[in-house]
Amino acid sequence: MNQNKLIQYKAIFKQNGDTESIQYQSKGIFQSGKETRLTFDIPENTIDISYSGHKICLKYGYSILNLDLEKEIWNQYQLPYGSVLLKTKVLLFEANHQHIKLKYQLHDQQALISTVYILITMSSLEDA
Repeated sequence: MNQNKLIQYKAIFKQNGDTESIQYQSKGIFQSGKETRLTFDIPENTIDISYSGHKICLKYGYSILNLDLEKEIWNQYQLPYGSVLLKTKVLLFEANHQHIKLKYQLHDQQALISTVYILITMSSLEDA
């Protein structure tokens, strides 16, 4: 079932003692079924988050980050200057029709690179 939603997106990146945060408000489409998907546009790109069972996929333009609730996995993550091999570990995941909360860590071959917190709240466009 497709639902048009008003999206409040906030991401916090913690890296080497520094914290950076970004926020967006956008209209998006929430699809529920065997796989749940949220897609919305921001000024730079399109964000697409899908999940089913213990698998989560985050897409930001050409970059794709696969996450698994049950184990750490390696990703070939595309950055503007090339791709980098990163290991991902999910620390928190909660999702329903009103919000998505996700906290994960990114590691390179040696150490923790960053911890990322994503909070998405969704409301019906009729409520906005």
